[in-house]
Amino acid sequence: LLAHQGCENGEVASSGECCALCPPGFGARVPCGSTNTICEPCQESVTFSSTASATDPCRPCSTCPRQLPIRDSCTATHDTLCATGCPRGHYLALGNGTQPRGTCVPCRVCEEGFGVTQECKPGSDTECQKCPEGLYSEVKSSYEPCLLCRRECGPKEVMIQPCTPLSDTLCMDKELHILKRPEGAPQKDPPRRMAPLEAEGSENASSEFVPSLVDDHPNNIIPVYCSILAAVLDDVPAEAPAGQSPDGGVGVVPRRRETSRRQR
Repeated sequence: LLAHQGCENGEVASSGECCALCPPGFGARVPCGSTNTICEPCQESVTFSSTASATDPCRPCSTCPRQLPIRDSCTATHDTLCATGCPRGHYLALGNGTQPRGTCVPCRVCEEGFGVTQECKPGSDTECQKCPEGLYSEVKSSYEPCLLCRRECGPKEVMIQPCTPLSDTLCMDKELHILKRPEGAPQKDPPRRMAPLEAEGSENASSEFVPSLVDDHPNNIIPVYCSILAAVLDDVPAEAPAGQSPDGGVGVVPRRRETSRRQR
């Protein structure tokens, strides 16, 4: 009892002698017991011992959770020290889901048309919500909320597209040249159908007939087609029986028509 009280650390070997203490950076390879303590140095970055002991061996160094930064590396005298938080875009899982506890997990990214209602933080992932009417989101993000839509276009603008969950209201300047005819531009003449006599007097009447648009409205293309078709039909004589002219009289069929038939 007296020997036990006289030992600095209170550790006494069975032989009655006080056991030696292994200082920080050393562990007990043979702990105090039947013999005195036998110490050994801890391996840098592998094992450590931060306190003096006559019984504790070197302990293995800890490893930080996946993607969690290391603040201080392990040495012979102290364990690895991990950062208190995960890098931006990650959160620390608490082990209550599919991810193991203490793991840095990538934050959920909200798609276009959805906004962040709660950013990811230690223990919880990002929470997303579809943008309601009057709000929109054009980007994928783990921290951007839905934004307010532009309510109306300016007095000199025209609305091209109203606001949707995926995009803001789209406006365009009324003064853009693509929306109106330039000032001073001549008015185009309407298409003119050629009279039959006029068509007969010109061998190239159908090929030279080039109609023009009345204005820029797309529906005006219909009368253009009709005018072209009428000009072509006026220039083609009706089919007549052999030996008879198209006007009903008896005559010689023009040589041009005979040549065309031989080619067919």
